Amino acid sequence: MMVIDIAFLAASALLLLGNLALRIYGGKRHQFSYNIALLAILIVITLAEMQTTPAHTLFGVLSVNPFSLFFMLVFTAGMLAVNLLAYPYSEHYGDFAVLATFALAGMYILSLSNSLLTIFIGLELSSLPAIFMILLSRRSIEAATKFFIMASIAIALLSFAIVLFYGGTGTLSFGKAPSSSLLLFAVILFIASLGIDSSIFPFNLLIPDVYEGAPAYVTSMLGGLNKKVAFVALIQVLILLFIGYRSSFEFIAILSVITMFFGNIVAMMQKNLKRMLAYSSISQGGYILIGIATSTASGLSATLFQIFSHAFAFIGILGIVAWLESKNKTRIEDLAGLSEENRFAAFSLTLFMLAFVGLPFTTGFVGKFLLFLGAVNAGLAWLAVIGIINSVISIYYYARPIMSAYAGKNGARRISMPMAVYAATWAMLALTVVFGVYPQPIISIAHNAAAYLFSI
Repeated sequence: MMVIDIAFLAASALLLLGNLALRIYGGKRHQFSYNIALLAILIVITLAEMQTTPAHTLFGVLSVNPFSLFFMLVFTAGMLAVNLLAYPYSEHYGDFAVLATFALAGMYILSLSNSLLTIFIGLELSSLPAIFMILLSRRSIEAATKFFIMASIAIALLSFAIVLFYGGTGTLSFGKAPSSSLLLFAVILFIASLGIDSSIFPFNLLIPDVYEGAPAYVTSMLGGLNKKVAFVALIQVLILLFIGYRSSFEFIAILSVITMFFGNIVAMMQKNLKRMLAYSSISQGGYILIGIATSTASGLSATLFQIFSHAFAFIGILGIVAWLESKNKTRIEDLAGLSEENRFAAFSLTLFMLAFVGLPFTTGFVGKFLLFLGAVNAGLAWLAVIGIINSVISIYYYARPIMSAYAGKNGARRISMPMAVYAATWAMLALTVVFGVYPQPIISIAHNAAAYLFSI
């Protein structure tokens, strides 16, 4: 074990134990400050490990490599932003912070996975705390129940898939699976199980209800981080275990098409802002699948960039939604006069929406460009064309909130935004624009991560 590994494990342990202690003996402000400081330290350690540490294993069950470090960085930065959003709006921030820390530990375990066993543990540890986070708001019992039902079905299917894989190979470790009808059935179950968690059509039917019913700061974690955890697991399973199963990647391409169309078409019909963003998130999952469907390193690196792009843009726009929700503004028509009430909120909402569309000079444009280019290079030009068509369709419903925000409203008064939410939104805006204008650092990290996965 290297010194930097010890530093990361120590900081992670301090984050968890410190949260437990401060929940009992400290106050909300102290716990918040402690969380922000430790998460910032973990980001610095992860960045340092990316630059200096070769791939290696921990305890024989976890693998530290460019792929795992990429997602550990995304999840840590995302969780820091989620904490900033939760602090002003959560009545039970202490409980939320403890649960979020356990969820982050699960995200770390899954990112570092080198077997199906650690994938199982990581998925459960990241999803179960989310149920209780939703339940912290007494108004969200229905959303928590639906999320619990989805999580239960997903884990049942995943357990069955793992059993079949073990029966067909005699191991739970990562390695190219032999060809057999039993394992073909297993990969279908893997896709179905992880499709529930990653909101792939048709496994996502309750997702909009959960996103709408949960508090906005919890929704930011569900769509920005938990959904991406499932994509990490799906990538690991398909690339490391079933890369030889060409039919599974053809199935992913089909799921990509119907997921994009379903999410975009249904989003056009929504009047509730958070529900519209839920269906938008489903369609964005379809774009992410394009890179996976190529089964190439360049396609996968595009997928990783798009995951990075959507994670932070989604958390950013949900920060605006959380602020609007606190003002009892939940419908798209409620955005009328937003530019007069808070210019920064209107500007941020506009920029995040345009990033989802794929406007140049945003990470959304770079991600989609790389995905479509990867599809063309892999002989899937038809999939790229369908992706472009869906991007054009999405302009309609993304334009509605923007037009509403800049519509005039009689008697509009200036409304301030909590400093924590303001800081989180600024940070997400900076990531969306800076790496949209100069994407090379993220492209390079994503390329190294994808290349490593294909080299195993």
